[in-house]
This record gives sequence, structure tokens and C-alpha cells, in this order.
Amino acid sequence: MARLRFYQTALALMLAACSSSSGTGSATGNAGASGANNTAGADSAGGNSLGGSVPNGGATSSGGALGGDGGHSGARTMASGGAVASGGAVASGGAVASGGAAASGGAAASGGAVANGGAAVSGGASGGTGPAVGTIVPLYTEPGDPSWTAIVAAKKAHPAVAVIAIVNPDSGPGAKVDPSYTAGVTRLISAGITAIGYVSTSYTARGEPAVKADIDRWHTFYPNLQGIFFDEQSDKPGDDTFYRDVSSYAKALGLAMTVGNPGANVPASYAGAVDVMLIYESKGLPKLDSIAGHAAARAQYGIIPYGAALDPTFVAAALAEVQYIYATSDDLPNPWDTLTPYFGDLLTALKP
Repeated sequence: MARLRFYQTALALMLAACSSSSGTGSATGNAGASGANNTAGADSAGGNSLGGSVPNGGATSSGGALGGDGGHSGARTMASGGAVASGGAVASGGAVASGGAAASGGAAASGGAVANGGAAVSGGASGGTGPAVGTIVPLYTEPGDPSWTAIVAAKKAHPAVAVIAIVNPDSGPGAKVDPSYTAGVTRLISAGITAIGYVSTSYTARGEPAVKADIDRWHTFYPNLQGIFFDEQSDKPGDDTFYRDVSSYAKALGLAMTVGNPGANVPASYAGAVDVMLIYESKGLPKLDSIAGHAAARAQYGIIPYGAALDPTFVAAALAEVQYIYATSDDLPNPWDTLTPYFGDLLTALKP
């Protein structure tokens, strides 16, 4: 609060001084923005799910445009090169909508979050017009597999669709750095895909110390990773505290997006425990009424059916309730060891 008052006072003095001499002047102000992307994965016969992207902080510069009544304090903020909307945060070169957060080179929408140089995921849209839709892909293949090339190509062909990929070297981060995953994760992120790391929770049975140790390894081994996917998420009342704790732990390390995979609907107490929850992971497309009731908070939910054909009509209808949809024609015993052959068509169906 004191810092904002200082800049406001300084601005008034500068404007007064300029009007008495040359009649022109520039204003200096601060505007910072940070956000988180999310995504989720699936678990069935060894399946996993996925998480979100990590944005960088906002920008501060001089000579910017003055926005009206932005920020929690009600004070106004300025930034260079960026557009400012009421209640929004501004970053250099980014466009910001009301309530949104922007990062360098990105665009934010109302209530959205943006990754560095990339597109918004949960609550944000690269077009800046509304919530993004997207997919959370259990990418449980190795980086040399053709599926990694295919997912990158599909994302580049559909830049407006948020793609979150769950990576999984060894049912988790493994015991040491794998150079192929270092290169692979970097390649995903460079294509605008949010890369998150797989962590099993065994329905809380592993305990917080073991789960946090996996989070630490992900953060240490692959420092550009953008989030964590918590597989085998419990749906029991009271266990939500466990997921709030491990999610907060990941975020404190800069792993900005967290995704949980209960694979079914959960009690209301779980709302907000992680950024996104996958509420369906079963064979075949779900009945629409089984995933109903989430429209008001659809950015927090996703589904990952397997053994299913692509149905664009279903996708359009399901997007009223959930923001993230992945489906595959692959089936048990491990439906996540391939990228669905209709992935490009799925992204077309998801395109805003």
C-alpha cells in the first residue's frame, strides 16, 4: 500500500512539473503478474495424469499507459507496452483482461493465468476472450516415441487449445535425471505445452513425506517442469486436507499447476484442493448427467475416458461441465501407452 501511494504522489509531482515546463512527461508505475496453469491425468491399470504450466512474474516499466482502479488496493497501475483493464495485472508486451494475470509475451483472459511466452490454461485464453478449453494427456511414453512428435505437431497446429502433458519416467520422477526427459520436457514447453510430472499418492497411503520427496525430485531433476499430477487421488471425506497440503508444497517450489486424479466425483470439500481434478477415468464416454453439476467451476474439472471413439457432439456438450477432455481409443491393460490416433481431431473439436 505504501509503495503504491509513493508512486501516485510521484506521478502527481511529475505531471505538475511537466505541465509547468515542456508540457509533456512520462509516468512510471509497477504492475506484476503471476499465474498457474493446470491439467490432469488418469489412472487405470498403471495410468497417470497431468498438470499445468509455470508462469513467470510480471513486468515493471516506465512510460506505460495508466489503467483505472486496478489491483486489490483499488489503486491504479501502469505498465509499458501492455493494455490494462480494471482489476487486472499487466506485463510487458502482454494483453490483460479484467481479473486476469499476464506474463511476458502471453495473453490473459478474465480470471486466467498465463505461462511465460505461452498460452493461458485454467481460466485463461490465448485469445483473451474467455476460459480456455484444453486436454490433459497422460503421456506415458518415452521422449523418443513418435507420440511426443505427434503431440508437439498437434499443439502447433491448434495454438488456441491448451495442452497439458503428464510425463512419467518411472511411475514418478525416477531415481536420477534422465537426459532424454530433460530434452523432451524442454521440447514440450517450447511448443506451448504445459508439462507436469506424475506422482502416485496411493489414495494417501504413501503419506505426505514420500509424496513430497517425489515432488522434490521432480523439481531438482527437471527444473523447468511446470506442475505435478497426483494420481490415485482419494475421494474420501477428510482426505482433501492431504491434497491441499501436497499441492501447496508443490506450488511453494514453483510447480504452479497441480492436477489430481480421483477418476470419479468427489465430495464438495475437495473443491480447490488442487487446481484441476479428473472426475472420470473409465471405459467409454461418460453419460453427460454423470459429470453434471460442475458448470460454475468447470475450469477445475476434466475427464479422460479410454476405449472410446471420438464424438465431437459429445465433446461440445461436455465442455459445458468440464474444461479439459482427453479421450483415447486405446484400452486396458494400459490405455496411456500411446497417443490417441485421433488427437488432432480432438483438438479441432476442442477449439474455442
